[in-house]
Amino acid sequence: MRSTKLHYLLIVPGLILCMAFSFPQENADSYRIKIPEFPESPKIDGSLENSLWEKGEILDTFTQYEPQEGARPTERTIVYIGYDKKNLYIAARCFDSNPQGIRACFAKRDSVQGDDDLTIYLDTFNDKKRAFVFQVNPCGIQTDGIYTETRRRGRGRGGFFGFDRYWDTYFLSNAKRDDKGYTVEMAIPFKSLRFPNTETQVWGLQIMRTIRRKNEEIYWHPRSRNVNGFLIQAGTLEIDGFIEKGRNLELMPVLTGLKQDEEKIEPEAGLNLKYGITSNLTADFTYNPDFSQIEADMPQIDVNQRYALYYPETRPFFLEGKDFYDTPIELVYTRTIIDPLWGTKLTGKTGPVTIGFLSTYDENPGRIDIPGSPDDDENPYNALVSVFRIKRDLYPESHIGFILTDKEMGESWGSLTDNYNRVFGFDGHLKFNNFYRFSFQFLGSASKVGNEITDIVPAALLNLSSTSRHLTMSANWTSIHPDFEAATGFIRRKDIHYFNTRIGYAFLPQNDLIISIRPSFEYRRIHDFSNTLTDEDFQLSLFLNGWRQSHLWATASSEFEKYEGIDFQKKSFRFNFSSEPLSWLGGNISYSFGDSINYDEDPPYLGYMTSIGARLTIKPLTNLRFFYNFRNNRFYREKGGVKEYEVNIISQRINLQLSRSLSLRLITDYNDYYDELYNSFLFSYVYRPGTVFYFGIDDNQEQDDFGIWQRQGRYYFIKFSYWWRI
Repeated sequence: MRSTKLHYLLIVPGLILCMAFSFPQENADSYRIKIPEFPESPKIDGSLENSLWEKGEILDTFTQYEPQEGARPTERTIVYIGYDKKNLYIAARCFDSNPQGIRACFAKRDSVQGDDDLTIYLDTFNDKKRAFVFQVNPCGIQTDGIYTETRRRGRGRGGFFGFDRYWDTYFLSNAKRDDKGYTVEMAIPFKSLRFPNTETQVWGLQIMRTIRRKNEEIYWHPRSRNVNGFLIQAGTLEIDGFIEKGRNLELMPVLTGLKQDEEKIEPEAGLNLKYGITSNLTADFTYNPDFSQIEADMPQIDVNQRYALYYPETRPFFLEGKDFYDTPIELVYTRTIIDPLWGTKLTGKTGPVTIGFLSTYDENPGRIDIPGSPDDDENPYNALVSVFRIKRDLYPESHIGFILTDKEMGESWGSLTDNYNRVFGFDGHLKFNNFYRFSFQFLGSASKVGNEITDIVPAALLNLSSTSRHLTMSANWTSIHPDFEAATGFIRRKDIHYFNTRIGYAFLPQNDLIISIRPSFEYRRIHDFSNTLTDEDFQLSLFLNGWRQSHLWATASSEFEKYEGIDFQKKSFRFNFSSEPLSWLGGNISYSFGDSINYDEDPPYLGYMTSIGARLTIKPLTNLRFFYNFRNNRFYREKGGVKEYEVNIISQRINLQLSRSLSLRLITDYNDYYDELYNSFLFSYVYRPGTVFYFGIDDNQEQDDFGIWQRQGRYYFIKFSYWWRI
């Protein structure tokens, strides 16, 4: 307890130290443009033949970031920008001295990776914290998403520096390839964006072009490793004229149907409604939403796992504005909301204040886990889940915030307050002296399940990091009380005082073969609330980035872990290599070996594990893609000893794009540990986000003791939705 008090006493001096440094000022430079209004709308056909583009703002000064920071691009790029009352228009001529080497595939929207592309970042509030992202490849395939400067890394499907591709909106785009390279045209409706309700708009703007085969990234506003942050290095776009402010009503009726084996089809109807209260504040409502997953989760090994596995959110209602609720300790993990009858949201920004409110009524909620609560699978409860979030900007890239989550559970609406979990807290992110960032979060939770009630119990996090051109350093301290419960979040482990520190150095050859070499050292230490050392880890790592998107990562670690009162000393080694040597071929291979604990045995014991993983992407045709994933885990009682178990998982994804709207997909997943085989076929027609038709068949089989496959269930489903913007 004395150690805990000491940690808290360090908080105030740390904050004072942060404030003592000078705050960064906005970087006013020559990369500020005032775009002209077009007298008419250009046709978005990708040809760039309309002379109207020449009347726009012309940007042709780009700078390399990789492989050679500050160098001139190897290929020329010209971008044209203009607007009218309804749309922002962007076009580009991307020259290429070897047009045959351009990497581009014809695929589903948001499914393009490993291609050349043009990417637009629009920081519409110019707060250096969040930007809308619009990306188009040389075949005209769209990707859109949200970039958040302080977004939590390492979970779910992200992308370039945390670019979250799950956010979808409507915009027009087209592209054409020719003997000079390729051209791109875009029309981004102002209705698809959120921005301040002011007469003159001043937005952050960054434009990136990727030339994949050369490992080349070029930017309109030069980007430097000497600056800690991405959006702080953007230019500025000014619109001095009337534009449509986005007060619009959107309706999306949804019809779904599910049929199992010989049963009759079960149709269900739902409704999604969105209203733009202002250009920067939006209300959403959904009734009987379809939360079926069109994209199946990639299978993970769940054998002999100490902690729960993490699966990313894919449901559209929860994805829009998801980053509003992100905090250092993950309090909002919407996959805990399993079967909602209805949901409502309010998200937006007024001046320097960002607000978010989410409420859903869940007819099949997950349990509240506190000491003394029943540990069974039966759940007769319904739940009202609510989240309130407010953040205030302090200066660019810095904020303070408050969050409240509430889960009320009961057998009926009138008894919802019989059980509850409530979490509240403050957090902040401060950037100072260009290279330093300080994050903090202080939380309290209170819960009741039946007759079991907890007092307010704490959790806290402090993080200080520095990132410069060559040197990176960080120190993190997290404390989570054993009785702390966040029933709406994702916390793998409680009863911890966790300290972690890392230091890394970057050597930057910046040539065609090797771009960077990054060795690092990391130390981790965990005590429980009884001040018992439970974990200690020393780790040395090496990361290389180079030729044709090749990445090599290796790490060696020495660990101490106490589990079920037993002390274990472990040593392990992990290796990972990925590359995209050809336009039609990319892959990844990983291998690890070392000491490992068998958590499932009583008592647990220290054994030896090897793990092999391989991923392969093959694109024999522009519109055809094969994806294979293999994972093998073997556990031995000791090195060279008897094998206790082996798990093999093989996954296949085949995607055929028939047109920009029509596609076919086949999934096959096989797990030999459980003798399970899963097949899924999907026909998709996606006219635009929200206007879709899906027809799918899922088939589950298991192998019996005689090696014969027995069908466990076959499901047929359809989904139709239509998106009206009024």
